[in-house]
Amino acid sequence: MDIMATGKAATSPRPWRNPMRGIGRVARDPLFAFLLAGVALFGGYQVVQHFEKPPVIFTPEIEQAQVADLETLTGRKATAQDRAQLKAEYLAEELLFREAIDRNMHLTDGETRKRLVDKVRYLIAGAPPEPSDEQLVDHYSEHLNLYRAEPRTSFTQIFRQQKPADAGVLLAQLNAGETIGGEDFWLGRDFPRYGDSMVRGIFGQPFVDTLKTAPEGRWIGPIPSPRGWHFVKKSESIASAMIPFPAIKDQVRQDYVIAHSNAAIQQVLAGLKEKFDVEE
Repeated sequence: MDIMATGKAATSPRPWRNPMRGIGRVARDPLFAFLLAGVALFGGYQVVQHFEKPPVIFTPEIEQAQVADLETLTGRKATAQDRAQLKAEYLAEELLFREAIDRNMHLTDGETRKRLVDKVRYLIAGAPPEPSDEQLVDHYSEHLNLYRAEPRTSFTQIFRQQKPADAGVLLAQLNAGETIGGEDFWLGRDFPRYGDSMVRGIFGQPFVDTLKTAPEGRWIGPIPSPRGWHFVKKSESIASAMIPFPAIKDQVRQDYVIAHSNAAIQQVLAGLKEKFDVEE
């Protein structure tokens, strides 16, 4: 057919274009490179987040263990309602635990930190074998300074909240065998064979120092303390002495176990310092 007869303009076919050329131009565009970098960073962040915060999954193994515990405690088969409740409770506890970690409560809550530290100590040191009597005696002999009874003192005191204006007169009356009035003291008047640490906790170290040099059988004072003023008569002094091993065997055993646990932990601490980059 004659093309001119149709009244339509003749057209030539379009030349073929390679689609890779357009892709190449896009790839060379700086904006495209920026977009790729953003996608890579986002993808990498998602991967890191996945490993840092793994999903909460109620696995068949967890369900099986929880159902077994329930059936052991109740003596009956777990129902569908039981299983649903076990799952809900597990997920709630796991989510709350992770929220506590996310809030850094393991770093800021003192009681939580202590429990975790104690748990790790046990995981590292384990339960030491029961020591023999020979090992305990050796530990006792190597640490004799730990097993001495502290000095003890017996004394009587008369308490006044304020220092008496006629303190000298009152002291003379006491040493003459007379009786003077005093105010109520929460531990009373007599302190039989109190160890230095107990006296220190009640009256303070200056009181202990004065009591050490006080003559027996005579009133002295008034001695100041954080609680007030005290006329004091010492009646007995007992020097420090070794506590026999049979009387303190349980304490020695406890000290032995603690010493061996601490030794095991010390061996691990050097590696932990490198692991967590300790700056000293």
